Amino acid sequence: MRIFKNRDFILLWLGQSISKLGTSLYDIALMWYIYKKTGSSIALGLSVLCFTVPRVLIAPLSGVFADRLNKKKIIINMDILNGIIMLIFCWFIFADTYPIYIYYIFMILSSIITEIFNPAISSAIPIIVEEKDLKDANTLNQMTSQIINICGPALSGILIAFINMSMIFFLNGLSFLICAVFESFIKIPKIDTTKIEKGIGLQFKEGLIFILGDKLLLYIVIAGGVIINFFLAPLTIFETLLSTKILNVGSTGFGMMNSAISIGALIGALLIMSNIFINKYKMVIIGLCLEGVAVMLSGIVPNFYVVLAAMSILGLGLSMAGIGISTLYQTLIPKEKMGRVMALASTLCGVTVPLGTLFGSTIITYIPLNIVLIVSGVFILITGVLLIPVIGTKVRNIKQYSA
Repeated sequence: MRIFKNRDFILLWLGQSISKLGTSLYDIALMWYIYKKTGSSIALGLSVLCFTVPRVLIAPLSGVFADRLNKKKIIINMDILNGIIMLIFCWFIFADTYPIYIYYIFMILSSIITEIFNPAISSAIPIIVEEKDLKDANTLNQMTSQIINICGPALSGILIAFINMSMIFFLNGLSFLICAVFESFIKIPKIDTTKIEKGIGLQFKEGLIFILGDKLLLYIVIAGGVIINFFLAPLTIFETLLSTKILNVGSTGFGMMNSAISIGALIGALLIMSNIFINKYKMVIIGLCLEGVAVMLSGIVPNFYVVLAAMSILGLGLSMAGIGISTLYQTLIPKEKMGRVMALASTLCGVTVPLGTLFGSTIITYIPLNIVLIVSGVFILITGVLLIPVIGTKVRNIKQYSA
């Protein structure tokens, strides 16, 4: 793969891999800590809101800043800040005497910093990677993430059982700081910003007009982001309840369920890297449909091994849809508008996450979890199927234009 010869991308990839490992440990530990401390699904839902709401509010501005400011400085400084926050968070977890809202504050601060970071790194990748190598770059990122996610949840479950919870937060903080060191050696070419409107409001408006003007991009944002995110947002809450109250498999089973998702996603990345799946349009459709089938299956058969199989299928679908959508974004959006358009798309996709999380964590107190999973899966499957005619029209237009 030519992508391994790209020094800047490899440095970015290595740093992000270390950071993702720390975050994978942290995510599982945090959800488990909050549930054990409160015993409330509502508390879990509020913790997810602490991650999602700040991102929705900050994303439009962070995308504009990513296009206007030095991307490298944003990337490094945000990783350093996140590392410091996690190290302080580590002490509060170690003390274990503070009310739950204190932990929510740390989650919100980390979420804000992460959202400032995300558009900068997302818009940097198409700049340091040639367009013909973007699929390989996205696949490598996806594959590495899933390898980490396979090890992370299982390792986190083991660490939760044998060491103080605060050490996992310490490791996450350390991973951010190590990542910043790797990022300090990358070179991100500058993009011509002379044509960019000076006003932040005008830049935001320009990004919105671009999304509304591209039918395929708009539908991918609505279908692949807004609708799907709503139904998958409470997935971690559903998994927590499945593992503790329905399947009775504890933290180890919870970790295995998350690892199963990662195994499926890794298989998907390997299939794409092997060029078994090449067409990015088909990847999106098949991926979304597999997600729907997997969620339905986990509700139809409440058996631990069947749920593990369903989570693997879900991971396969997430991998295919994720790589396909990322590559479509990077090829459909001009580089000089990448930050604000992708951040705006992220905002539109993310706005339903807190709504879905709140709805999901509330509805399961009134309706059995298996019914909620089945209905959610049906909606996801229908959304994927409805994308077929939209993509078909786009492909025909491209062929006519090329001819």
